[in-house]
Amino acid sequence: MSCLHLLSKSPASGLPRQAARTFATGDGLLLLGDGVYCLREPRGLAALPDNIKLYALAPDLRARGLALQDCKESLAGGATILDYDGFVALCAEYDKTLSWF
Repeated sequence: MSCLHLLSKSPASGLPRQAARTFATGDGLLLLGDGVYCLREPRGLAALPDNIKLYALAPDLRARGLALQDCKESLAGGATILDYDGFVALCAEYDKTLSWF
């Protein structure tokens, strides 16, 4: 059963590492709110398994002054950048969602 993890806390919170311990094959991670700062600090996602799909919400990147292309290039493998419609479609793609707030 696949799970989409919604992460809204910055790397400084320690929550990204805590969340990564619960990831399973086929899961996805959507960065929103202050969670998008994880894209600027890849060490915050260092515990992210290779088989997890990574996504980020474009309006939250823009709201924090992060350049989309810079963030994508800072990560090995990159992240898929979504708008709100993409966020809704992504939620429907996974069996369940888990919010890390």
